[in-house]
Amino acid sequence: SRHPPSLLLLLPSLSSMSVSSSPVLNDNKRLINCQLGRERYIKPLPVGGSKQCYAMVGLPARGKSCIAFKLARYLNWIGVKSRVFNVGMYRRDLVGVNMGSEYYSPDNEEGVNSRTKVALHVVNELLTWLKDDHESCVGILDATNTTRERRKLIADRCSECGVQIMFIESVLDIPEIEEKNIRDHKLRCPDYQGFDAPTAFQDFSERISNYKRAYQTLSLDLDRELTFIRVSNITQFHINNVNCNIQSKSAYFLMNLRPHIMSTLYFTRHGEAQYNTEGKIGGDSGLSENGRQYAAELGRFVTDNQLQDIPVWTSLMRRTQETGSFLPNSNFSRFKSLDELDAGQCDGMTYQEIEAQYPEEFALRDLDKYNYRYPRGESYHDLCCRLEPIIMSLEKQRSVLVICHQAVLRCIVGYLLDIPVDDIPYIKTPLHTVIKITPAAYGCEREDIKFGVAGAATIRDKPTVESIEQRLLKSGINMVGSTELWDVESGTNVNGV
Repeated sequence: SRHPPSLLLLLPSLSSMSVSSSPVLNDNKRLINCQLGRERYIKPLPVGGSKQCYAMVGLPARGKSCIAFKLARYLNWIGVKSRVFNVGMYRRDLVGVNMGSEYYSPDNEEGVNSRTKVALHVVNELLTWLKDDHESCVGILDATNTTRERRKLIADRCSECGVQIMFIESVLDIPEIEEKNIRDHKLRCPDYQGFDAPTAFQDFSERISNYKRAYQTLSLDLDRELTFIRVSNITQFHINNVNCNIQSKSAYFLMNLRPHIMSTLYFTRHGEAQYNTEGKIGGDSGLSENGRQYAAELGRFVTDNQLQDIPVWTSLMRRTQETGSFLPNSNFSRFKSLDELDAGQCDGMTYQEIEAQYPEEFALRDLDKYNYRYPRGESYHDLCCRLEPIIMSLEKQRSVLVICHQAVLRCIVGYLLDIPVDDIPYIKTPLHTVIKITPAAYGCEREDIKFGVAGAATIRDKPTVESIEQRLLKSGINMVGSTELWDVESGTNVNGV
């Protein structure tokens, strides 16, 4: 029988906890450690529904690829494994480049058949990935899908495989944004290598005209039975039949997304704090002498780069606000969401003290740092959930300087650079460094600007498998046997589910 994921707990045996020689517990589940009395439970998060296919809809140069890649980045960041399948990339591999605008004419029967064959090939690749990858949740089909016939073909194929489908249409009637999309992205793609800009622009414009001749937009009257989100001119939305948690989260993200805004974002940790000099985590201490020196240098950097008019965001904690007090900016906002990860009962301790007093906690955090939750505190996953409103605001922000904390900055940079969640706790975010994030094609690039001000080393390298095993053994957790699955309500073993 199949048990809902939310009813399953991973329980250690009565005498010992069981871990494989490589300490990865149930790698097909997202795990959270939580303390209940004296027992250690590891509870998988529900994935929130069945496998999903999101099929993009719209004319070329309407921002579909940008939307697809940003949506996949967001879903991966919140723990919903997603992947974009770009039909154009497959077409170049299977058919070739420089096909010419006539290839896309609805009157070109050979071209129509070729494009349909490529589209079905990509749909099958997407469905195979959803079937074979246990962690996969959402496959995004990045293509035009401009006719009802094509959309029905995709929907029927997904239905055969038991995959839910949602269409996401991007409609854009703003000529200046369309032209910018063509010049910034389309003319640089492999189809136009070796072409001069005017010739490439003319050919791509003719390609769009051919698509327009067959284009059938999604309609509440004709497509009411479908699940779809229709985005018109970036800020107008029609949402139809959205019916599960993942689709609702996706709609929430799309309503906050502004793909035409190309923002440069600046991030920095606070200047060195007194607790940093003592090797302690958490707390609310003020800046050290080195920290004040960095804050002054940061103020000069802002002035020299003419950033004094951009907004500055800080947490509610003393060290970020003291750092911000050295800046010439006047537009300050304070957010509790930007406060550092809550270390719970370990707040104010050094790592050496935690390892000595709570060896089991120290070992379990090394085992799964992203999902480990401090007793009465937070995990990195909790922190990402707390930061969602900040992420939504960043998607709409033209430029901002954020002064925050190590774990907070890791989560934000992890999102912007699409870094796997298990690697987020190990992203390098040193003190006294400005991290500049600039937009690139369907992603972002990172530049570190250092100021030469001394600061404490606060980063622990990712532990090796051997060191984790040694700590687990030292804390009394034996690594033998196999982990057991139990149903919470009945208390029965459900191994083999």
